[in-house]
Amino acid sequence: MKKCTILYLPLDERPCNAEFVCKIARGTPVEVVCPGAEILGDKKQPADFGKVRKFLVDNVAKADACVISVDMLLYGGIVPSRLHEMTEAQLTERLQVLAELKKINTYVKIYAFSLIMRCPCYSSDDEEPAYYERCGREIFLSGQVKHKLREGLLTEAQAQALLAGYKTVTGSDIDDFEKRRATNLAMLLKLLADNPCDYFVVPQDDSAEYGYTTMDRLAVKKFVADNGLPDVPMYPGADEVGMTLTSRAVTDFYGKHPQVYCHWTNERAQKVTPLYEDRPVGKTVPVQLAVAGCAETADESACNIDLFLNYPTEKQVEASELPVHGYKERNLDKFCADVLSALRQNKVVAIADGGYCNGGDVELLQMLSGHVDLTDIPAYAGWNTSSNTLGTAICEAVFVWLFGQTEQSKLFVAERYAEDAGYCGYVRRYMCDNVLSEWGLDYFHADGSSGKVAARVAQELNAFLADKLPQVAAKYKVSHCSMPWRRMFEVRLDMDKI
Repeated sequence: MKKCTILYLPLDERPCNAEFVCKIARGTPVEVVCPGAEILGDKKQPADFGKVRKFLVDNVAKADACVISVDMLLYGGIVPSRLHEMTEAQLTERLQVLAELKKINTYVKIYAFSLIMRCPCYSSDDEEPAYYERCGREIFLSGQVKHKLREGLLTEAQAQALLAGYKTVTGSDIDDFEKRRATNLAMLLKLLADNPCDYFVVPQDDSAEYGYTTMDRLAVKKFVADNGLPDVPMYPGADEVGMTLTSRAVTDFYGKHPQVYCHWTNERAQKVTPLYEDRPVGKTVPVQLAVAGCAETADESACNIDLFLNYPTEKQVEASELPVHGYKERNLDKFCADVLSALRQNKVVAIADGGYCNGGDVELLQMLSGHVDLTDIPAYAGWNTSSNTLGTAICEAVFVWLFGQTEQSKLFVAERYAEDAGYCGYVRRYMCDNVLSEWGLDYFHADGSSGKVAARVAQELNAFLADKLPQVAAKYKVSHCSMPWRRMFEVRLDMDKI
């Protein structure tokens, strides 16, 4: 196949955004041109706009497509988008870079995404303004009340009584929060109206059925309808969208769009609304597939990719929690047998392991290992949110379908087992419960990015693989770990083939 060059501007500097796309493309005709660490920011420290612009302008001439995070372009990253003090005029000037890229390369296609800003339901300033530590929960509840008032679910008197109570906690900080939301929403609407992109999506970061995020989504939907604009995909997601749009760009470039057949652990699992999302997963999957350049098919015999979806039939829980009744209703025996059958037919198998939030399902992986060699599975993901998992697994599968399974693609799948099932599902909790306090550390203070915590994590991951997933441990080992934001939530890891 001919070479395809993707100019890629990630959502932020964490591995899931800045590195996964590059790793998936390794060993294929797709060259992903990514900015170096010196260009990107550092959590609450935004990327330098001048450096970001120069990176894009200097590299666009040789690109076939651009995959661009508008949040990185305008605000310097996902967290800075929640903290900035910029005006609409300043941000509008930055937005002109997209038109500038088209002037330099009139043939380049721009695939872009801009998040609807999240509103967490808890009080923490780790990724939010400082005041969110004190009154984040009350800000979230205020958004829910205002939304329910609009929907007629609360009377004016009920709403005002609740809001007055929350205001005693939030004070004027809620005004700052709402002002920034309004600015970000205005820029999103301007982007829709100006339409400088060939393909554009609006993911919702950590969404809920009621609240500020959903109100903003409805505002976008109304703006599109009122102005006769093309419909724009809006769905739960954030850290996987760079992979999803890269998949879209590559399938468009080669003119090949796979048909995907979905296998569920139980058909009723489609009705489950995952944690931190606002709709059933059965409604999100077709949108994720379409945005990635795929199409769902009901004809298994005609499909190019078999997507296996591991979800409970009732409430999804965190990987650190005990499973509830809905987990017992999954037919994992049939699920594993169907994976084996698809692999024996040399089909591209992708496993979206959404059984739990924030961690892979070790029970499923151990059952699968009784049927197949886990290292032969072309695509796997099971990390953070359901949509993060879906976008990763789908992108992996698309690349394997287009270019075949390679040693590099197998290495990435091994890294997913280590990180998603190993770190997110077990080692992170083990370190927090048994190690950090002995060292005078905690969840948010992990001894820097490459200290003794990172070294111990690497040891624990290799021990986990040897104990729980020996098929993986027999072929791969974790060679290096670091903690990108110097906390325990995410890890950066490298693996080597033994």
